[in-house]
Amino acid sequence: MINFIIYEDSKKWQENYRKAILRVIGHKKDHYQILVIDKYTKEAKKKLDDLLGKNIYLLDMEVPGKSGLDLAREIRNTGDWESQMIMITSHECFKEEGYTSKILMLDFITKKECIDDKIEEAIVVALRIHSRHKSFKFTYNNELYQISYQDILYFEKDLNHNYTSIITKHDTFKLKQSITKIETELLSVPYFFKTHQSCIVNLKNIERIDFTNNRIYFINNGSTDLLSRNKKKILKEKITKGDEYDMV
Repeated sequence: MINFIIYEDSKKWQENYRKAILRVIGHKKDHYQILVIDKYTKEAKKKLDDLLGKNIYLLDMEVPGKSGLDLAREIRNTGDWESQMIMITSHECFKEEGYTSKILMLDFITKKECIDDKIEEAIVVALRIHSRHKSFKFTYNNELYQISYQDILYFEKDLNHNYTSIITKHDTFKLKQSITKIETELLSVPYFFKTHQSCIVNLKNIERIDFTNNRIYFINNGSTDLLSRNKKKILKEKITKGDEYDMV
């Protein structure tokens, strides 16, 4: 699922962005959704936190309450460096501030430019970038799912039943697939690591590890105690050298 988030207080510009998105992706609503936010509220934050999939933000620099730049900075501070940011403003003077704010913007567009073409070009580039980020595909309750690797916390084999749970940032899914088969599928992804014969974790989503009590804590406060004694040293090395697998 690709999520397009339009952060803009002007209904006119909201519609312009929506049309630009649809011109690029068509009307395939089963693969894409568009979320429009006209101001920053607790409800808006919850909607953003609940998004599952790959995100493309179209951010206006001058939304009341919290600017698009501030929202982008907040998103990056959560550790999300995968989402694509397209910054849009009426004032050229904000351009330098945007590019020097260390939020890894994909593009900066002023509303005085040929904006439709510029936005469409930026969206195409964002989609190409996201297409390189793989997803885990599976069937759950007779529905096909694609969960971005970045949203997965860990996989856990149920010891008493014939299924494996996928624990994501927001949900848990159960599928009839062995942990060994899942491990084979993830061999090419350097940040997934098997900590136990019944558990595979996403190293990028680990918040901390209690090696004394063999418990791994994840960024959403979830945790697992499936950490084998013979995997502790390797896990510690992988976490310490995290910058290496981040660059793969």
